[in-house]
Amino acid sequence: MRLGYFYLTEDEMEKQTINIEDFFTEDREEEGVWFEPKVNGESCGLQFLVTGFGSNENAAGAERYDKERDELDELKDPVEKVKKRKELDARRVAEFIKGIRAADGCEVNFGGKPIESSRPVAEKIFLNAPLIRDEIIRFAKTTTNFIKREKNDLEKQ
Repeated sequence: MRLGYFYLTEDEMEKQTINIEDFFTEDREEEGVWFEPKVNGESCGLQFLVTGFGSNENAAGAERYDKERDELDELKDPVEKVKKRKELDARRVAEFIKGIRAADGCEVNFGGKPIESSRPVAEKIFLNAPLIRDEIIRFAKTTTNFIKREKNDLEKQ
């Protein structure tokens, strides 16, 4: 029997039990998974509860985003158009976030106060730190990040 790139012998097939539910991602894409972005290999001190790109909420958000982005094409001032697109992009990625918290051992301030878990805060972070925004997008689009697994799961740490 062929399993991925590996072939199993008759003896190995009898010994190995595979639980297909271990590969399901939909529930975790909807609930979100804690992720700590690293920029140039360095932690930003924050963890984000990120929903998957394919979650129902994000799929609906994609339609709203496309419509709003099309409406921006009507703006005549190119500088204003670019500014509004950046704001829209930050707002769109913030929709992937269900929570924000400081990473273990970190105290993170924003505007002189401890960081709060809210979409407006996420929008400001993504607008002003596009490298963090890009890491969130990469994580949300990678479906394997939402497979249930014990190791590397920030919820267990």
